[in-house]
Amino acid sequence: MGAVSSADMKTVFYVVLAALFILSSSNVSAGHRIPRQSVNTTENVDVTTEVVGDIDYNATQSGVIFTSLHSHQTQGHDPHYDMDKALSHMLDQLLEGYDSRVRPNPSGPPVMVSTSIYVISGFSTVAATMDFNLMAFIRQRWNDPRLKFSGKPTFSLSVNPQLVDKLWVPDMFFTNEKDGKLHQLTVKNEALRIYPNGDVLLSMRVSLTLACNMDLRYYPMDVQICHLTMESYGFRTRDLLFQWVDENAIDINEELEIAEFREPEVKTLEYNKTYTTGVFSALRVSFKLRRIHEYQVLQTYVPVTTFVIISWFSFWICPEAAPARVSLCITTVLTVTALSTGIRSELPHVAYVKAIDLWMTVCLVFVFASLGEYALVNYLLTEKKRRKDAQKKRAEKLMAAESAKDMELEDYAENHNGRKQSLDSEDEDDKDYFIATWVAENVNPRKVDKISRVVFPILFIIFNIFYWPICLASYNRDPFADITADNR
Repeated sequence: MGAVSSADMKTVFYVVLAALFILSSSNVSAGHRIPRQSVNTTENVDVTTEVVGDIDYNATQSGVIFTSLHSHQTQGHDPHYDMDKALSHMLDQLLEGYDSRVRPNPSGPPVMVSTSIYVISGFSTVAATMDFNLMAFIRQRWNDPRLKFSGKPTFSLSVNPQLVDKLWVPDMFFTNEKDGKLHQLTVKNEALRIYPNGDVLLSMRVSLTLACNMDLRYYPMDVQICHLTMESYGFRTRDLLFQWVDENAIDINEELEIAEFREPEVKTLEYNKTYTTGVFSALRVSFKLRRIHEYQVLQTYVPVTTFVIISWFSFWICPEAAPARVSLCITTVLTVTALSTGIRSELPHVAYVKAIDLWMTVCLVFVFASLGEYALVNYLLTEKKRRKDAQKKRAEKLMAAESAKDMELEDYAENHNGRKQSLDSEDEDDKDYFIATWVAENVNPRKVDKISRVVFPILFIIFNIFYWPICLASYNRDPFADITADNR
């Protein structure tokens, strides 16, 4: 009896266990089917909107896209793949019937193109060719109502730059460009974004060589104003207007280091340019470049000043040491001349005198004057020696005449008068050189050297007192004050 009850209990246990397993399996199957039956159209749209993101082209087309996405999802397709197809379909719809030959809103107000520039590198100037180079991002933004689509205002659609060829873009060109290129390594360096309200942002990386009419009167303490000027080539002001984004439309790379100039200052200008074909909108950004003159001071001014001072050492050399003084003066003259020629070769040939030309010329005059001073001293020494020799010969002749004892008194007197007349005629010949004679008699050669030791440095210091304040005053002036809409 006890054994039977134990077998029956085991049977009941297995039956209950099997029933529980069957019940749990049926619940799982029902759980898979319930969400599909409870999904409505609104939930489908929500799910699809979450997949697509911020884009909702329009109610009719989105319904088609969402149905397609829902069917693909149920078939196990990748939602990102479906989103790509939706974006491609949207771009096709936007470009359908789009005519890039016609500007946006052709019968309406002019297209406003907001421009900004980010300077990557540049400002390397070449004074000999009057130009400078620049690498920058040129950014333009305008509104094209034909490209509107529904979406969040903060959303932007980044597309392949190849689409630029299918859209209307502003015909901007650089008026003072000598050479330039749009970078294409490794791909064409352009970025294109389209916003839901129809705004289009076009950014491109370009390298430009731009003309810069430099004023080198105060070189190397000069301040240059170099411009980047942009205009519309074909659209007049009634069709297109350029404007700067804001007061800070020009941004310069903080890591940019310029070899010749200090950090540039920037000023922007909007104006209209009038030609025979009409009035065109234009933008200008002016860069104020203050040259770092310390380099030229160390490489030019200090060496030349040193050679000028060296030329004054000849005033302390004995005048009789002609080879030493001549060699020193000629060496300094040739050195200063060579430095002056090297500096001029790096600068353009202009019709005015530059500050560095004035400096080199004055220094060359001082060095040459040192050589001229020794020529005067040497002449005085030679003239004094010649006159001393002449006086000595004259005295010898007189002594010889007075020592003649075997001659008669009259003959002696006649001969003496003849010799006196001969000496007087020599004196008359010397009067033809009155100035030279007076200098030779009244100027001491060694005193000339002593005076030169004081006069030359004083004159050079006076020149510097006038030279440097004038140059530095020009260096510290503000050339932007002269830039106006009419002075361009």
